[in-house]
Amino acid sequence: MIILLMFLGTILASGSIMSSAAKAGYFNGALTRTVAGGSVTVASSTFLTGYTNLESYINAAAVGNLGFSGYVFIGGLAALIITWISNLVEYEVAVK
Repeated sequence: MIILLMFLGTILASGSIMSSAAKAGYFNGALTRTVAGGSVTVASSTFLTGYTNLESYINAAAVGNLGFSGYVFIGGLAALIITWISNLVEYEVAVK
């Protein structure tokens, strides 16, 4: 479940970056769009591979190994993700 949330967050982040760059006019040609999409895919997978410790920490907090502070961390993380998704849906941009 935690890994699914991390993948979802990475997809949302890369989609927001690509959308902002496209609105700024950076991706006018098909080749440029293809290279940019591939670059974002490689960067996202590298990011997820490099942060297995973060996944372990989140998993330990969710299971209860970190006590009450772990639950507070999970609650704060969930609130941040929900707020970010809500802002993306409402304003249709990552940063305004």
